Amino acid sequence: MGVGTTALAAGWVGLSSVAAAAEVRTVSRTIGEGYMVRVPGPEATLLSRRRLVQYVGVGVYGILPPKEPGQLRRDPNDGQLRVHSSMRLRHDFGTFTRRATGSSDALLQGIDGRQIDLMYGYLEGERLGGWVDLRAGRQFEMSGLDFFAFDGGWIRIRTPAHFSVETFGGFSVDGGAVFGFPTFELDGTQGTGADDVSSPTAGAAVALDDVRWLDARVAYRRTFTPASMGESLVDSDGSRGLAAGVDQELVSGTMALRLAKGRLSPFAAARVNLGTARVDDISAGVSWSITELHSVRAQYLRTIPAFDLDSIFNVFSVTPFEDVRTVYQVRASERWTLYGRFQGRIFRSETTEALDTEPDKDASFGGGGGGGAAYRIRRFSLRGDGFGLGGEGGTRAGGSLDARTHVWWDRLAIDTRAFFVYYRDELDDSRRGHSVAIQAGTNLRLGHGVYFNVVGEQLFTPYYDSAFRAFAVLSMDWNFRAGRRQ
Repeated sequence: MGVGTTALAAGWVGLSSVAAAAEVRTVSRTIGEGYMVRVPGPEATLLSRRRLVQYVGVGVYGILPPKEPGQLRRDPNDGQLRVHSSMRLRHDFGTFTRRATGSSDALLQGIDGRQIDLMYGYLEGERLGGWVDLRAGRQFEMSGLDFFAFDGGWIRIRTPAHFSVETFGGFSVDGGAVFGFPTFELDGTQGTGADDVSSPTAGAAVALDDVRWLDARVAYRRTFTPASMGESLVDSDGSRGLAAGVDQELVSGTMALRLAKGRLSPFAAARVNLGTARVDDISAGVSWSITELHSVRAQYLRTIPAFDLDSIFNVFSVTPFEDVRTVYQVRASERWTLYGRFQGRIFRSETTEALDTEPDKDASFGGGGGGGAAYRIRRFSLRGDGFGLGGEGGTRAGGSLDARTHVWWDRLAIDTRAFFVYYRDELDDSRRGHSVAIQAGTNLRLGHGVYFNVVGEQLFTPYYDSAFRAFAVLSMDWNFRAGRRQ
């Protein structure tokens, strides 16, 4: 929290003392949501959810003035400073948060009790001195298949040899803090002493830089807990003081090629978990624009859930999830686009030596496909889609039809959608049924950068007499220039 706040303050100081004129952008989105949740049990009680979420973002761009007289904007190679920030405020007014008791109440408050989330807030420098990039504050980083958020500093040094070196350090974001961000918090230690301690994180990376036909990057990250930071906390066994430990230690890599003038783009990424000595995630695929009308995209994904290394879940055998997908798309005309897709899932079984059990077969398959068409003219668009999946796990099939119509130039649009799905679990006969949903909504442009959206949905299933949901969004996006060019 402190680092993120410091970054915002530094950005505003830079704005007032350095920039002759900087562009300021503010984004505000207010989201309201209302629906019912059925409680498991014989009484089948319905609880209401009345959620209100407010997103507020502020960005300051072009803080450093142009170097050359008469320039309206600074040349990108001369370096630039920016400030990025986004905050979320949320509250639930429904009965959902007032009916939990015992351990369920603690879990519910751990999930929904936060009121303010600082999603990110940092000062960014790009090509300072022609070769240094940096960020300071609350930030998130993506490295191939590794996604994380931290409070601290990050720096990248570009070299003339077309590669760059990165390093960063700080503290992992605590999802339960007042200004926390729960999305990136590690699973597996909720409610324990290990969940309350601050965890330093640090890492480094090497990447290719300014190579037209190839992107490649290898990164290392370690998140750990020093014993000195957990001396006053109570461990899960009731003892005071937490032992030093490593929460995460990962190596990730990514690669993407641009061949045949960009028409052929193979890509691959992997993440190795050094703490569990296994490859957690693998992704590989290719995008191919065969002609201006035909294109195909194929992808393979293999993933295993990742937990905090302090979690007991790491001692259990976890079976990888494998998925193969292919999409073929044809632009039949300026108005019509047709596509077909295939999806396959591979389920692998492992021999359990402790229980002396052996599966009937090493692997099973579940899959299917789908297809659809999209039609678009200036003020109307229509899309239909159908799918079917079978094999391992059961059967699922359905389709959707959605449309958008502009009835008042660019100020008012009407959205409609119908969706149907049938499902049948191959192991549990009670998990069989269907659902039909009908949606209607509007998108109203109130002014430049100001939009109001409202959507209503009626759901029909064998398990609900009535299931209605309402969703509304008010979005405001403003840009203005502060100061004066000299």
